[in-house]
This record gives sequence, C-alpha cells and structure tokens, in this order.
Amino acid sequence: MLDFGQNEQLAFADPAELVGRTLGEMRFPEKVPVSIAARRHRELSNPGAYSGPWGGGPYFVDHLDRIMDCLGGDSPYREVGVIGPAQTGKSEIGNNWQLHAIIYDPADMLFVMPDRTSIDSYVKTQFDKMIELTPALQDRMLAGASADTINLKRFRGADLFFLWPSGPTFRARPIPRGRLDDYDDIPGDIADQGDAISLLRGRMGAFAAYGQTMIYVNSTPKLGPQAGIEGFVAGGTDERLWVDCLQCGEPFALYGDRLDFDRQGTPRDAALSASVVCPECGGAHGQRDKRALLAGYRWIGKGEQAIARAREPAGKIGELEPNVRAGFRLDGLFGFRPWREIAELGRAAELKFEFEQDDGGLKSWDQTVIGRNFRPRSGNSDPVSESDLQRRARASPYALGEVPPGAEVLIASIDQQGNRFEVSVWGFGHNFKAWLVDRFPLLTVEEDGRERPLRPFTRPEDWGVIHRKVMTRTYPLAGAAHLRMKIFNTVIDTGGLDNATDNAFAWWHAMVAGDVASGRGAIPPTAITLYKGGNNPKGRLLPPPTVDAKRQIKGAPQAEMFIPNVNRMKDILDVRLNRKDDGPGYVSFPHDVPHAYLAELRAETKQGELWVRPQHTANETMDLYVMAYTVVLRFGGSDASLGWVPAWARPPRGGPERLAPRAAAAARRVPAAGHEAPPETSPGVRIGRQATPGQGGRIGVKNGRRGIRSVRS
Repeated sequence: MLDFGQNEQLAFADPAELVGRTLGEMRFPEKVPVSIAARRHRELSNPGAYSGPWGGGPYFVDHLDRIMDCLGGDSPYREVGVIGPAQTGKSEIGNNWQLHAIIYDPADMLFVMPDRTSIDSYVKTQFDKMIELTPALQDRMLAGASADTINLKRFRGADLFFLWPSGPTFRARPIPRGRLDDYDDIPGDIADQGDAISLLRGRMGAFAAYGQTMIYVNSTPKLGPQAGIEGFVAGGTDERLWVDCLQCGEPFALYGDRLDFDRQGTPRDAALSASVVCPECGGAHGQRDKRALLAGYRWIGKGEQAIARAREPAGKIGELEPNVRAGFRLDGLFGFRPWREIAELGRAAELKFEFEQDDGGLKSWDQTVIGRNFRPRSGNSDPVSESDLQRRARASPYALGEVPPGAEVLIASIDQQGNRFEVSVWGFGHNFKAWLVDRFPLLTVEEDGRERPLRPFTRPEDWGVIHRKVMTRTYPLAGAAHLRMKIFNTVIDTGGLDNATDNAFAWWHAMVAGDVASGRGAIPPTAITLYKGGNNPKGRLLPPPTVDAKRQIKGAPQAEMFIPNVNRMKDILDVRLNRKDDGPGYVSFPHDVPHAYLAELRAETKQGELWVRPQHTANETMDLYVMAYTVVLRFGGSDASLGWVPAWARPPRGGPERLAPRAAAAARRVPAAGHEAPPETSPGVRIGRQATPGQGGRIGVKNGRRGIRSVRS
C-alpha cells in the first residue's frame, strides 16, 4: 500500500512566529540616510576590479555621502543634479538611492535613460545584479512573473519603472520620484511636449503638496555651459569639492585645471609626470597622496567660502544659499581613474589635435575623463579671414595648375550641381599638409560636334565628361614642368535633386566596367570614391562605407558609398585654415587662385554643433576639401606619413625640394579687410594647357595600384 503520509501528524505554523512576522511588516521603516543604507546593504561585484561591500574598497567614496543624503526623504531639496565624467560614481549614487527607497522609504519611481537599448542593458547588467546581491531587496520583491520584468520591478510599497524618452513615458503615470541618467543625451523636446525634467515635474503634482517629490539628474556635460546638465547644476547650490594642500595647508578646488603633466613629450612621459599642483605654494601631489588629499574634503557651494581646516575645523565659512535644488560638480581627479591615466589620455588627445587637427579626442577627454564641457583649442586668438587667405596665396611660390614640393598624392574632388560640375584637385603631404593644385568648373559637354550645357542631375550621359576632362589629367611639378604627376583618386558627391544619386552610381558602374567602343579600359574601384555628406554631428569621423543594394549590378564589383561626419571634417579644416605658420595640417594656395574660391572656404559659420551656410552663399571649395580629405581617411586613416600612397601616384624623382619665395611686396598688395580687391581674370577651365592627348592620363589597372585598400577611420 502506498504511503501518502496520511498517518503523519499534521504540522501547523507557529502562531507566535506568524504574529511576530505580521506585526513586523506593520512596523514603520527605520529612518536611515541613503549613505548608511548603501554601506549596510550594498554589495559590489565587478570581476577584474573591486568586489565587496560599498565603501570598503580601494576607492575613496566618502565625498559621495552628501550627494546621496540629499536624496533622502528628510532632505530640504526636491531636486539633485550631478555633473561629471564617467567612472566617478554618478550612476552609483542613483543605484544606492533606489536601494534605500525600496528598503527604508518605499515609493514609486520612474527611471529614464536616453534610449531603450541603454535602459534594457542597465536593468540586466546592473539592477538585476543588485537584487541578486542584496537579500533585503529579494525579500521585498513581489511574487509573480509580472513583478519582475525589464521595464517594471514591483516591491512592497514601491513600483520602479525603467523606460526611455517618449510621449507615453510621461503620460497617465503619477510618480513621486524620478531619475534621469545621461541627461544631455536625452532630447530637449520629447514628442513636442517639453523637456524631460518639466515632464517629470508634471507627473508629481499630486505628491508636491506633501513635500514627497524628488528628482535626481546626472550626466556627462555635452551641451555647453548654459545648457543641459551644467545649466541645471549651476541653477542649484552648485557645490564644488575642495581639499587642503598637504604641504602648505591652504585649500584649493580639486578639478582638472590643477592636473599638471609633461605637455611636450609622449603620452608615456605625461603619465610618468602627472601630479596635482597646489595653486598657492606650487606643491605637487602624486597618486599616492590622493586618498590623503580627499580625506580633508568638503563641498563648497553658493554663499560659502573654503578656509584651511587648521583655522576652521569645518574647512569653510558662510552659509549655503537656500535652494530647492542641490547641485554638485564631480571631476575625474577624484574619480576612480588614476591620475597617470588621465594625463596619458590627455596628452594623446593633444597630439592627435596637433598632427591631425581633429579635436574629437580632446572633446572626449574634456567630457568623459575630466567632466567639463568641451573647450575648443586654437593656437590663434582670431580666426583667419578671407583677406588673410588672400595674403597667404599672394606669398605662395607656386601657380594654379602646378604641384608644389611636398605634395605626395593628388586627389580630385567633384561637386555636382544642376548645370555644372565644380572641380578641385588637392595635393596632400606628410602630416596632412594640403595644397590647392587646381580649381575650375565643368560647364559644357560635347555632343554632335557642338558644346552644350551640362545637366548632371537629369542626363546620365553627361557624366562621361569627368573621365575625359578630370581623371585623365596630369599636372606638372612646380619648377620642373617636364615632370608630371597623375591623379590617384577622384571623389564625387552623389547628392542632389532629380536623378543625381542614380546617375552617380550608374557612372561608377560604367567606369569600372570599361567601354569597348571607345577603347577605355576598366577602371579599378579604388580609383573612384562615392561620397555623401553625413548630417550626424556626433557620428564617427568616417564610418565604414554603406552599400545600397538597390543600386548594385549583379556580377559587378560592389559600389561603396562613404558618408563622413561633415561637421567634424569642417572643424578639422577650420583649425587647419586658422594655422598661420607652416606645420601639420597647414593649407597652402597658389598665388593666382581667384579670390572667389578663397571666399568659399570662409563661407560657413559654426552654430552650436553644426556648420551653417548663409543662403545664396557659395561654399563649394570648402566642401571639395572635405571630399578630398575623405579619400585620405579612406585609404590611410590616421597615417600622417602617407605610406599608403603607391609609387605610381607619387611625384616623379627629379623635382625641386623647395621653391624660391615670392617677393614680400606681392603679399602686401592684397588690400586689408574691408577694402575691395581689384578684379582678376578667371583662368577658366584651362583643359588644354594641363593635359595633352596621349600623356599617360588614363587610369588603368597597373601593378602599382594593386593592393590599395580602404582604411576605416
């Protein structure tokens, strides 16, 4: 007979234990500051780094206590803002606040990150891990699958929502508490309803009368000193961290400007020389002094003044101005990253800017390593004007249509317009120096023995003029006209009205296929670059090329289109144009270049993150440089030596190493800014002078071209 336990005595729950547990649930939660709750319950698990209780590792985190405690229920503040770089504890402050809210001060909370991918990753890799490592959180989590999802975690007395910016996120959802992470990456206007902070406040009306609302906003700064997170923090108590010098005892604010390192050597030299210098006595503090420095920290806000602890134990005098918002500025110097690494990254970014004129590294260093809005660097107090460029050109020793010494490769760039092709030829040399070699429009095409106006947007057959009048050209070396140089690559803008893009792809396929009837051989895909300007100012300088499947031909080589970050490219060009002395990135012009082309280089102005062209103002030469430099990045990336240029595309041997300078008086003849320059005769297209039939202009498949590859920047 099977035994189902029917003969065993029934067991009942212990009444005393049941009553005790029930009454315990009715007990009001213990009042504990957020910082104490973090030390009591928070466990960190970071394989490869510190794992253990919060505050027990090698990193100093005591300075975060005040920020966390400002988020507590008895705080006099209703909003807390934190600006700072990565790896300084901004997100951990929010994590500890959430832990405290679940265990000691239950209430609903809405957490918003810039996009769905970010919030999903946060929940899976951080919040779920915090629950696993914290028994007190597990005990308070409600049962059932619906209580534990990616976007909703339900605890006794507290529902936590994890969402991204959208209209429904802030609609029909009363919330007493809100958290916004990476605020400067959140759109300023969400679904035409307003900014995220205002929308959060709008959902808190029912709780505001009871003084139980709280908003925590943190971000790396990206939008400028008067906007985004910096504007939010500046509108609050705006507190900065001060420490006492270990040598003279005087206080100073511990921020990035105090970091000193070797700015003449290599990144390694910078790392070895990194120290924090006291502005009063010049005393240097090394990495080993960091914890001792931070041990004497205090936050100094509006209305307060730092004073040496030797004179005042509190380290400050005055009273903090009343405010409903507490604001704090974190800095990389008191974050988790070693000072030597900060210095090494900073010097590497400086060198990149010096040799490539790309401030992307400096921007990243300012924002994500130091924790401040980007500060543009420029060696000149005033940008060069159109007149300055004219003076530079007048003093140039070479003429339009000549290749000056130093140019190692020629690149032709073509911008298509409704009735013409605008053409330029640029020479590039070591350290990305550039020379304008030629500049002209193509206005007509021969048809039935007569010239007619070009129509690139609507007539694909007109594109054949590019090969005949641009790609087959060779250019004489300045000072050695018997030596000529070939064009390495031709880049063409695919954008435009009507059928402009289709025509560009059709022309590319025709070039790489060859033309038996005319005897033109197939041109290798590396001889042509299809280009389109990218409009994302935060994108990569040159992403991998895109492939438009609709415009491919079966069995033919794959046509790739390169879409650079045009705004960053124009930033680079602007720095190079503003360089007044010869050096990396310097741009030179022929002495007889028409003034109108120089004006096109100064046609645009930067407004925010975007370069803007005034209406009816020509800017083709600026765009043509960007297109040509895209080719340099395509094949060489950051290789400033131009080692990727094949031998056949380099200048022939025997040319002069330098040219004699023109008379200084020629430069003085250019009128100063505000005076009208005398008119010049345009050189026109000048086809015949620069290319004669049969002069090695055809670009074919040659041994020297094999092995050319594209480099992703």
